[in-house]
Amino acid sequence: MKLFITLSAVLAVVAANSYGGGDHYVDHKHIPIVHSEHAQGNDAFKYSYQSGNGITVQEQGHVKNFGSKGHEANVAHGSYSYVDPHGETVSVSYVADENGFHAEGSHIPKAPPLPKELVEAYAKVGSHPEAHHEDPASYKGY
Repeated sequence: MKLFITLSAVLAVVAANSYGGGDHYVDHKHIPIVHSEHAQGNDAFKYSYQSGNGITVQEQGHVKNFGSKGHEANVAHGSYSYVDPHGETVSVSYVADENGFHAEGSHIPKAPPLPKELVEAYAKVGSHPEAHHEDPASYKGY
């Protein structure tokens, strides 16, 4: 669980500071935390904070299948936002679980949709699996 908390905090700070490179002057003054909450139990946690420069972070998580050895998985979901140097608010929401880390945000590129023909072909095969499945006994090899 601490890994998720650390990862989220690092991502928010790196994202907010990533605009400071190049020819831009970055003022490294102390930025106060204006609001902070934290709660933790044996199998769950929740935290949030807001900084004086408008960064907001929130995350909550739990252990899925807690107590079931071999089937436990850490699950976390949350979001962070900050104002970029152009005055635009950048927001990211994410889920981290046994399937990996998945983030969404208006600035994160998305894969293009599948072509209509491919979707229709998958639907056709899926609706009649028996028509597209050969008998393994009839396989002759090459």
